[in-house]
Amino acid sequence: MHVTIRARVLRILVLALAVLLALLGAAAAEQFSAYRNAAVTAVNARLSVTLQGFVHALQKERGLTTGYLGGVRQFRAGLPARRRATDTARARLEEALRGRDDAVAAAVRASLRRLDALGAIRRHADDGTGTVQEAFDGFTAAITVLDRLGLGLDDVHDGRLRAAYQALRILGSAKEFTAEEHAIVLGSVAAGRFRADDYIRFLQIRAGRLAALESFPRSATGAERRRLDAALGTPDARRSLAYESAAVRGGGRLGPRTVPPVSCRQSMTSTLDGLRAVQISLGRDIEDRAAGLQGAALRDLLLFVLFAVGTVAALGRLALDCVRSVSTPLDVLAEQAREVAGARLARTLDAVQHGTPGRTPPPAPLAVPVRAAPEVLQVAEAFDRVQRVAYELAVEQAVLRRGAAGSPGGIDPYEAGFGGVA
Repeated sequence: MHVTIRARVLRILVLALAVLLALLGAAAAEQFSAYRNAAVTAVNARLSVTLQGFVHALQKERGLTTGYLGGVRQFRAGLPARRRATDTARARLEEALRGRDDAVAAAVRASLRRLDALGAIRRHADDGTGTVQEAFDGFTAAITVLDRLGLGLDDVHDGRLRAAYQALRILGSAKEFTAEEHAIVLGSVAAGRFRADDYIRFLQIRAGRLAALESFPRSATGAERRRLDAALGTPDARRSLAYESAAVRGGGRLGPRTVPPVSCRQSMTSTLDGLRAVQISLGRDIEDRAAGLQGAALRDLLLFVLFAVGTVAALGRLALDCVRSVSTPLDVLAEQAREVAGARLARTLDAVQHGTPGRTPPPAPLAVPVRAAPEVLQVAEAFDRVQRVAYELAVEQAVLRRGAAGSPGGIDPYEAGFGGVA
């Protein structure tokens, strides 16, 4: 079966369109993935800041609780308000999780279910059966579980965004180490020395804090580093560092003069609040970066869609133009050629041979659509030339016949086979 020109052209255009749309589809899918990733990252960044708000409340309650259990009785009055603040922060986190059914939210909910043991720590602190070790380990275990939640960090595509997320996690670790240091000190200061192996643990925690602060600049921007430096450069932060240094130099001994409990707790709380402010600013940076990436991905996605639509329209127009300029004119030309060969040319030649030469008009040229391609026009012109040659030969034969018929004894050239056009 012969394939028409129209079918061949359409095949070529369809194949080209399919390949182009496949490439555009792959690029658009990548942009859509970037858009979705940026959107999810922004949501998870807000969740991370809310989660760290709960951790911040736990850290404050841990320090106050260990101090009270360690013998600083004036801390008891602050426990109810501090517990309410912790419960409020947890409720705020649970509210942020409402309506989310993704893996990140499921991981956070699972971690929250492991915090029920904190109720027992509070009861034991109130009834006098609790210990510093129990409170410290219980709170620290709960905080560690929450801090280990990645919240989608491994799925972040953008390098700068991933670095900002990493900086947020490093700052969270440094902040937790700082809170642990003060919790151990507050739990031991009333006794005048670190309990059991708490001094070794204190030094290990201090080393972890210093390592975290040292690694922070590798992931943070210049502005983020300056914010952290400002938070650690406040009078309360410097005072807190001085108390830490006194504990280190004491070799395991503590005293209310070198490390006054109330002042130590106040400076600790202020330092943690400053680090919390830096955390919030880092979370805001992540959201802004994610929002920018989301907008850029959406813009690129729309451009891809517009380009795809324009490409389809252009190829469709090319196909239509090809049909109008080649396929359709050829169909029209073929139909006229069949009519000319079948009847019209024969009638014209018959009229020339049996009529008066010069009175029969030449055959009309083939009508070709205005938008026909030059090649179609050349075919039509060639066919018209064939028509004219046949007509001119018929006229010459008619003239010869009439001249021979009018001379005595003449031979009709038509009957002699001179012209067999008809």
